[in-house]
Amino acid sequence: YTYDSRERVLAVATSAEEAELALIIPQTAIAQYETGEPIVLEGHLMYWLNAAERAEIKALVESELASELDRPVTLNLSGNDIYFDADQYFFVFSATIALLFVTIMIGISMVPNLMVEEKQTRTLDALLVSPASPAHLVAGKALAGLFYGLLGCIAVFALFGFLILQWWLAILAAVLAVLLLVAVGLLLGSYVSGRSQLQLIGWFVVLPLLLPVVLVALRGLVPDGAVAVMEWIPTVLIATLFRLSLTPNVTISHYGLPLLVVVVSILVAFTLVVQLVRRQDRR
Repeated sequence: YTYDSRERVLAVATSAEEAELALIIPQTAIAQYETGEPIVLEGHLMYWLNAAERAEIKALVESELASELDRPVTLNLSGNDIYFDADQYFFVFSATIALLFVTIMIGISMVPNLMVEEKQTRTLDALLVSPASPAHLVAGKALAGLFYGLLGCIAVFALFGFLILQWWLAILAAVLAVLLLVAVGLLLGSYVSGRSQLQLIGWFVVLPLLLPVVLVALRGLVPDGAVAVMEWIPTVLIATLFRLSLTPNVTISHYGLPLLVVVVSILVAFTLVVQLVRRQDRR
């Protein structure tokens, strides 16, 4: 495809979902062709291509163009990386949903099941009369949930790691996602008394956690007012943090407020869990 401006070429390239070369022909190249000089062209490639793939594409394009133009052609790729639009790129949505789905399944299924099992075997009663405080018990369960949750996140990173630019932010988003869903799972486990009840209520908990992330991604098809409200749901904010980790230029103005809201939500959720465990202790 050909386009009439450099800006248009790069705008189209950012939405590509596979390796593509954006070739820019500057005015200097036209002058070089007319005077018979070697031609230098500007090329842009997806940032996630490795050095070997870049070298292969560069050699192939230079060879074909040199054959067509009957003179040496140099393709300049230095510093010309293409970064996708994180709000439109399909694999960004897939990676975000995968991360949240893994953490939700671990938080809503495994963690509360452990709580229910301890209730049924009276293990929780024994722990409540031990010297450990309710906060210590909750912290121990949170660490166990964090361990298993991060194992799931590692699998997601292994699959989509080639997209990540800000690893510290991606890891932070994963840790926050696991902690939030572990807290929700502990709340659920403290409330229910059996596995059948857990399975019934669990799905009603999963939908409001995951569905808003999908609806916000459908911006334009969903009313703006609904999107504006759903953007403050903690799981949606975590999705925002994770998407930011896939972009090149991130500042605290981008992630500061979402990070604060998510951290406060996690603290509130764990505080409620401690209160519920303390109430069971008094019984």
